[in-house]
Amino acid sequence: MTWTLHEFNNDNSLVEALTGRICDVLIQAIQRTNTASMALSGGSTPKTLYQHLALQKLPWRQVTLSLVDERWVEEDHPDSNARMIQESLLQNQAEAACFIGMKLPEADAKAAEKVLDLILRDHILPLDLVLLGMGNDGHTASFFPHAEGLFRALTQDNDTLCCALQPLGARYARMSLRLNTLLNAQQRILYIRGAAKRDVLEQAFQPGDINELPVRAVLHNSKTVTEIYYAPDD
Repeated sequence: MTWTLHEFNNDNSLVEALTGRICDVLIQAIQRTNTASMALSGGSTPKTLYQHLALQKLPWRQVTLSLVDERWVEEDHPDSNARMIQESLLQNQAEAACFIGMKLPEADAKAAEKVLDLILRDHILPLDLVLLGMGNDGHTASFFPHAEGLFRALTQDNDTLCCALQPLGARYARMSLRLNTLLNAQQRILYIRGAAKRDVLEQAFQPGDINELPVRAVLHNSKTVTEIYYAPDD
């Protein structure tokens, strides 16, 4: 089995448990190497978790936070994942953490891949923890079904850390950590909430087309175990 499923009665109990798990991973990393690195997902699901995590008394100055993926918009844009992280997590105790965003001055996400790759290599490796989410369409990171660039993002014969994608019908291009980057992290956690996403997750547990349910690319891989934290809607 390449995943473990932790189920909770409600999101409050999940957030308490997942906060403790994240803190343990970061502290263990700091004890090993004097630093810790974590890549975070956007969306509405993890906001409460981030607000709770921001209150934890950790050696935040030794922690580098980055993103799993980002819309190609400025960091002050309402749809920016960086903005959400700034407003929910980089507050209180966690204000001292270092944050590395993905949006660069280049107007085109694909043109920024090589420069961002170098920045990420300098700041986030080794990656101790990635926190993933999942959409009702089975996407995780910016691995949207049939997105332009999905094959490049999922292929394992390329050692770049990130790549640009264009989800079908989306307003913005995306920049995302590649599958290999996610799989090479020391720990990988998938946080989902709600019965609809649980149904998608059950489908993703079964082998099948990763273009239809890209989260399968993460779940069906033996490099590391994916820890899944699930709670129904409150």
